[in-house]
Order: sequence, then structure tokens, then C-alpha cells
Amino acid sequence: MRRDVRQDIKTLQVEIINDESKIIEYMHQGQYDLVKKCLSRIESDLKYLSIIANGAPIDKSEDRKIMDFLRVHYENIRNLSLPI
Repeated sequence: MRRDVRQDIKTLQVEIINDESKIIEYMHQGQYDLVKKCLSRIESDLKYLSIIANGAPIDKSEDRKIMDFLRVHYENIRNLSLPI
């Protein structure tokens, strides 16, 4: 796999994790508009990561790690809900 594709995957994973941390902080502060923005950005990044991973020539172990990452973080955004 090309180095830039690997770097794109790693960058997206780091951004997703950072945004999840920001969401928790924003929820404690009651900044729900920022929570919504982060959730939207995470969802977009997860979709983009999925597209990159599906098109990248990667071995099965790397593919499995990425799919596990996607599963875990889709579950995280589902669990990070806003109060009504």
C-alpha cells in the first residue's frame, strides 16, 4: 500500500479519536452545538475512512484492524447522544 494512503488512514483515525474526546468535554460544558459539529465530522471521517480502506490494497490483518476501528467508533457515536 502506498505510504500516503497509510498516512491518510492513520490521520483519520487520530482525528476521530480526538473528536470523540472533544465531544465528552463539550458535553460536560453544555456546548451541544459543538457536540453536533464533532459528531457530524466523526461520521464524515468514518465514511471517508471506510471508502479509503475498501479501495486500498491492504492485507487481511490491516483490513481487519480498520474494520474493527470502524465498528468500535460507529458504536461510540451511536452511544454519544445528546440530551433532548
